Amino acid sequence: MRNGKMLAFLLLVTGIVYANGLLSGFVWDDKPLIIERQAFFSQPRKALDLLVSSDSDFLNIKTPYYRPLNTFSYVFDHYLWGLHPFWYHLENLLLHALVVILFYLLIMEVFENERLAFFSALLFAVYPVNAEAVDAVFNRNVLFCSVFALSSLLFLARGNKILSLLAYFMALLSKEPAIVLPFFLFSYGLTTKGVNFKKEWKVLAGFVGVTVFYFVVRYLVLGSFLPGEGAGFPLSRLKLITAVYFEHFRLFVYPFKLNALYTEQNLFFSPLKAAAAIGGVVLLLCTFLVKKTPEPVRAGAQWIFWGLLPVSNIIKIPSAPVAERYQYTIVLGFVLILGYLAERLSREKAFFGMAAAAMLSIALGARTFERNFVWHDNISLFSSMTRSDPQNPLAHYDLGLAYDSRGGLEKAASEFRTALALKPSLADARVDLGIYYAKRGDLERAVQEFKTALVLSPESVKAMLNLGVAYAKEGRLDDAVREFRGSVNLDPSMPEAHMALGMGYEKEGLFREAAAEFENVLKLDPGNPLAVNNLNNMRRIIRN
Repeated sequence: MRNGKMLAFLLLVTGIVYANGLLSGFVWDDKPLIIERQAFFSQPRKALDLLVSSDSDFLNIKTPYYRPLNTFSYVFDHYLWGLHPFWYHLENLLLHALVVILFYLLIMEVFENERLAFFSALLFAVYPVNAEAVDAVFNRNVLFCSVFALSSLLFLARGNKILSLLAYFMALLSKEPAIVLPFFLFSYGLTTKGVNFKKEWKVLAGFVGVTVFYFVVRYLVLGSFLPGEGAGFPLSRLKLITAVYFEHFRLFVYPFKLNALYTEQNLFFSPLKAAAAIGGVVLLLCTFLVKKTPEPVRAGAQWIFWGLLPVSNIIKIPSAPVAERYQYTIVLGFVLILGYLAERLSREKAFFGMAAAAMLSIALGARTFERNFVWHDNISLFSSMTRSDPQNPLAHYDLGLAYDSRGGLEKAASEFRTALALKPSLADARVDLGIYYAKRGDLERAVQEFKTALVLSPESVKAMLNLGVAYAKEGRLDDAVREFRGSVNLDPSMPEAHMALGMGYEKEGLFREAAAEFENVLKLDPGNPLAVNNLNNMRRIIRN
């Protein structure tokens, strides 16, 4: 009965802390991963294709990620509620609540300590670095990975080895860092009294077998085993690794100075940071190797140690060197240690222990509640990035796109200029600044920006297509058609390029060629009203 009340309280706190996040919209990578996949999601029969595809094959982008369960959930969501963001956010919140409950149950099963389980789960529920994983729908893979990893451990603790292995495989299909689970089990069993490896070797062999099977599937789908550039240790990589470790340790201890986009420039190397990072790793090793270490602290230290390895950039991460979402699962180990300290204090001095846990939870929860507002929309998100790191050109560029989508052309242009001042080679920013000039009627400056973008990125379809549009407005029809033809050759799957080329052919009097391009548009975008109308006009002209 008491456990039920504690679980109810944990659910209540989790709901209160994240309630304001339910009002958020789709942000950042939600656009390519969810919004732009509507055509695919509306064909449930194709859902099985996800099992043999990378995380974003359907966007014509090859990524090194194989996370089919995450995309399956988007197919399911789209079937139930279309593109209403409230329900997507509610699902993320429910998954986070499930992680909190599973964490509580696992600690109770392993350590049989009610207060330890409650304090640890409470701190995890409100920890600020978790906000990114919960508030951004596209980070749901982190939540799934944590749900299945904890389920695997809980099944194992309760003696159900088959379900444990199945849950581990599901965790791997959610996100790659689940790979550390067998290493954690091995080290924890090796350093914990009462574990008989002669009896349990079949369990570890099962985890190894599942891991090998996952890598075989991954290789067949992606053609590679690893998600990054591979391991390598030049001096620059070693500096990055130590800076990354330092930042992760800082976020554990001080989860208040947060940033949604950490760049390598953020994570500058210094001897002091390197010393702190190395000291942190040594402390973790000593903590879980020393025999007198309390078991919850040993487990927490080992969980952190192994959890940090996949995000350390030993194998370089393609997306970002550090992200708060990377910490979501790893933080379980840190709050377990904090929970042990709070439990011990409450055992010796009940009032002070409870008061300390309450004040810490309130402070962390308030910061998380505040952090949810950052993820409300793209303007609030990217504005937060530029405040956290004013020298980040990508943050300024993305903020410009957000303003542009809301009709704030002047603010958008200002952000594009700032991004280019920080990084003149940012081709996409030049294209969008050129589009701004074209909208203002300054075709000369627009053409110059598009040309510069093409020098920087010769295969930029966006730059080539917009250059063609600018030429057409200037009356340079031959030049326009040349650019449209080039954009079609670069990306034959882009209906806008075929449409522009078709309209260019029409103006040149090449009606059969124009009709062929409008037919191509309809193959890529069935029912496009403009293409249907133009094609009918071309057929009428050809018949006459």
